[in-house]
Amino acid sequence: MRNIAFYGLIFLLISACSNQSEIGKKLNCSPTTYKNTKEITDFNKNFTLSIPSDWKTELYFDNYQSEIFTADTIKQLSETYILAASFNLGTLNFDSDFHHRKDSVLNANNLKIIDSGNESFQKKPSFWYISKGTKNNFEYHRFTVLTKISENTYFSAYSEIYGNTNIDERICESISLLESIQFLE
Repeated sequence: MRNIAFYGLIFLLISACSNQSEIGKKLNCSPTTYKNTKEITDFNKNFTLSIPSDWKTELYFDNYQSEIFTADTIKQLSETYILAASFNLGTLNFDSDFHHRKDSVLNANNLKIIDSGNESFQKKPSFWYISKGTKNNFEYHRFTVLTKISENTYFSAYSEIYGNTNIDERICESISLLESIQFLE
Protein backbone atom coordinates (compact mmCIF):
# COMPACT_ATOMS: atom_id res chain seq x y z
CA MET A 1 0.00 0.00 0.00
CA ARG A 2 2.86 2.39 0.78
CA ASN A 3 4.38 1.69 -2.62
CA ILE A 4 1.16 2.72 -4.37
CA ALA A 5 1.01 5.98 -2.40
CA PHE A 6 4.70 6.62 -3.09
CA TYR A 7 4.34 6.04 -6.83
CA GLY A 8 1.18 8.15 -6.87
CA LEU A 9 3.08 11.02 -5.25
CA ILE A 10 5.94 10.68 -7.75
CA PHE A 11 3.41 10.70 -10.63
CA LEU A 12 1.77 13.87 -9.29
CA LEU A 13 5.14 15.61 -8.94
CA ILE A 14 6.18 14.63 -12.47
CA SER A 15 2.80 15.73 -13.86
CA ALA A 16 3.00 19.10 -12.11
CA CYS A 17 6.47 19.73 -13.51
CA SER A 18 5.67 18.59 -17.04
CA ASN A 19 3.85 21.87 -17.82
CA GLN A 20 6.86 23.90 -16.80
CA SER A 21 8.71 25.50 -19.68
CA GLU A 22 12.36 24.92 -20.46
CA ILE A 23 12.96 28.53 -19.42
CA GLY A 24 11.30 27.95 -16.03
CA LYS A 25 13.45 24.85 -15.53
CA LYS A 26 16.63 26.70 -16.58
CA LEU A 27 15.93 29.46 -14.03
CA ASN A 28 15.11 26.89 -11.30
CA CYS A 29 11.57 28.22 -10.93
CA SER A 30 8.98 26.48 -8.84
CA PRO A 31 5.65 26.59 -10.68
CA THR A 32 3.24 29.13 -9.19
CA THR A 33 -0.43 28.23 -8.94
CA TYR A 34 -2.92 31.05 -9.12
CA LYS A 35 -6.46 30.81 -7.76
CA ASN A 36 -9.47 32.61 -9.23
CA THR A 37 -8.06 33.05 -12.70
CA LYS A 38 -9.76 34.11 -15.90
CA GLU A 39 -8.89 33.48 -19.52
CA ILE A 40 -8.03 36.63 -21.46
CA THR A 41 -7.94 36.45 -25.25
CA ASP A 42 -6.00 39.01 -27.22
CA PHE A 43 -8.02 41.30 -29.48
CA ASN A 44 -7.17 39.41 -32.70
CA LYS A 45 -7.87 36.02 -31.09
CA ASN A 46 -4.36 34.64 -31.56
CA PHE A 47 -3.76 33.50 -27.97
CA THR A 48 -5.28 33.24 -24.51
CA LEU A 49 -3.58 33.81 -21.21
CA SER A 50 -4.84 32.73 -17.79
CA ILE A 51 -4.39 35.53 -15.24
CA PRO A 52 -5.73 36.28 -11.76
CA SER A 53 -9.26 37.68 -12.08
CA ASP A 54 -8.58 40.73 -9.88
CA TRP A 55 -5.68 42.00 -12.03
CA LYS A 56 -6.14 45.05 -14.19
CA THR A 57 -5.87 44.18 -17.87
CA GLU A 58 -5.72 46.26 -21.04
CA LEU A 59 -5.84 45.08 -24.65
CA TYR A 60 -4.09 46.79 -27.53
CA PHE A 61 -3.89 46.06 -31.24
CA ASP A 62 -2.73 47.59 -34.48
CA ASN A 63 -2.01 46.25 -37.96
CA TYR A 64 1.05 44.32 -36.76
CA GLN A 65 0.36 43.10 -33.24
CA SER A 66 -2.24 42.20 -30.69
CA GLU A 67 -1.21 42.69 -27.07
CA ILE A 68 -2.34 42.00 -23.50
CA PHE A 69 -1.03 44.19 -20.64
CA THR A 70 -1.78 43.08 -17.10
CA ALA A 71 -0.71 43.76 -13.51
CA ASP A 72 -1.77 43.28 -9.93
CA THR A 73 -2.66 46.88 -9.12
CA ILE A 74 -3.61 46.04 -5.53
CA LYS A 75 0.05 45.55 -4.58
CA GLN A 76 2.80 48.15 -4.51
CA LEU A 77 4.78 48.21 -7.75
CA SER A 78 7.89 47.05 -5.85
CA GLU A 79 5.98 43.90 -4.79
CA THR A 80 4.53 42.86 -8.12
CA TYR A 81 5.32 43.17 -11.84
CA ILE A 82 3.81 44.37 -15.08
CA LEU A 83 3.30 41.69 -17.72
CA ALA A 84 2.84 42.29 -21.44
CA ALA A 85 2.34 39.56 -24.05
CA SER A 86 1.86 40.07 -27.77
CA PHE A 87 1.32 38.17 -30.99
CA ASN A 88 3.20 39.87 -33.80
CA LEU A 89 3.22 39.76 -37.58
CA GLY A 90 6.73 39.67 -39.02
CA THR A 91 9.72 37.42 -39.31
CA LEU A 92 11.90 36.48 -36.37
CA ASN A 93 15.28 34.88 -36.88
CA PHE A 94 17.75 34.54 -34.03
CA ASP A 95 20.70 35.61 -36.16
CA SER A 96 23.36 38.31 -35.81
CA ASP A 97 20.94 41.02 -37.06
CA PHE A 98 18.46 40.06 -34.33
CA HIS A 99 21.13 40.28 -31.63
CA HIS A 100 22.42 43.58 -32.99
CA ARG A 101 18.88 45.11 -32.89
CA LYS A 102 18.29 43.68 -29.40
CA ASP A 103 21.58 45.14 -28.13
CA SER A 104 20.75 48.53 -29.68
CA VAL A 105 17.36 48.61 -27.94
CA LEU A 106 18.92 47.61 -24.62
CA ASN A 107 21.63 50.26 -24.91
CA ALA A 108 19.08 52.96 -25.84
CA ASN A 109 17.12 52.08 -22.69
CA ASN A 110 20.21 51.82 -20.44
CA LEU A 111 19.61 48.11 -19.82
CA LYS A 112 22.29 45.47 -19.39
CA ILE A 113 21.68 41.75 -19.91
CA ILE A 114 22.46 39.74 -16.81
CA ASP A 115 21.27 36.33 -18.09
CA SER A 116 20.00 34.87 -21.37
CA GLY A 117 19.41 31.64 -23.23
CA ASN A 118 17.90 29.81 -26.19
CA GLU A 119 15.57 27.39 -24.40
CA SER A 120 12.38 26.52 -26.26
CA PHE A 121 9.03 27.92 -25.14
CA GLN A 122 5.78 26.15 -26.01
CA LYS A 123 7.96 23.70 -27.97
CA LYS A 124 9.03 26.49 -30.32
CA PRO A 125 12.44 28.14 -30.85
CA SER A 126 12.89 31.01 -28.41
CA PHE A 127 15.37 33.46 -27.02
CA TRP A 128 14.97 34.94 -23.53
CA TYR A 129 16.94 37.36 -21.46
CA ILE A 130 16.90 39.15 -18.13
CA SER A 131 18.15 42.71 -18.12
CA LYS A 132 18.63 45.32 -15.43
CA GLY A 133 18.50 49.11 -15.47
CA THR A 134 16.57 52.15 -14.30
CA LYS A 135 13.28 53.58 -15.47
CA ASN A 136 11.65 56.74 -14.10
CA ASN A 137 14.33 56.78 -11.38
CA PHE A 138 13.40 53.24 -10.25
CA GLU A 139 15.72 50.26 -10.48
CA TYR A 140 14.08 47.47 -12.37
CA HIS A 141 14.65 44.11 -14.02
CA ARG A 142 13.04 43.05 -17.25
CA PHE A 143 12.41 39.46 -18.27
CA THR A 144 11.83 39.13 -22.04
CA VAL A 145 11.02 36.10 -24.18
CA LEU A 146 10.66 36.01 -27.97
CA THR A 147 9.24 32.89 -29.64
CA LYS A 148 9.03 32.10 -33.32
CA ILE A 149 5.51 30.80 -34.08
CA SER A 150 5.73 30.52 -37.87
CA GLU A 151 7.68 32.04 -40.76
CA ASN A 152 5.58 35.22 -40.54
CA THR A 153 4.51 35.40 -36.89
CA TYR A 154 6.12 35.47 -33.48
CA PHE A 155 5.19 35.85 -29.83
CA SER A 156 6.90 38.28 -27.48
CA ALA A 157 6.40 38.88 -23.80
CA TYR A 158 8.08 40.81 -21.05
CA SER A 159 7.66 41.48 -17.37
CA GLU A 160 8.96 44.57 -15.64
CA ILE A 161 9.98 43.97 -12.04
CA TYR A 162 10.59 47.14 -10.03
CA GLY A 163 12.67 47.41 -6.87
CA ASN A 164 15.32 45.06 -5.55
CA THR A 165 13.41 42.49 -3.50
CA ASN A 166 12.21 39.04 -4.57
CA ILE A 167 13.40 39.58 -8.15
CA ASP A 168 13.85 35.87 -8.96
CA GLU A 169 10.52 35.00 -7.36
CA ARG A 170 8.66 37.64 -9.37
CA ILE A 171 10.38 36.60 -12.61
CA CYS A 172 9.34 33.01 -11.92
CA GLU A 173 5.76 34.09 -11.18
CA SER A 174 5.58 35.88 -14.52
CA ILE A 175 6.99 32.82 -16.29
CA SER A 176 4.29 30.69 -14.63
CA LEU A 177 1.62 33.00 -16.02
CA LEU A 178 3.18 32.86 -19.48
CA GLU A 179 3.23 29.06 -19.30
CA SER A 180 -0.59 29.16 -19.30
CA ILE A 181 -0.62 30.57 -22.83
CA GLN A 182 -2.66 28.80 -25.48
CA PHE A 183 -1.99 29.74 -29.09
CA LEU A 184 -5.22 29.69 -31.09
CA GLU A 185 -3.65 29.67 -34.56
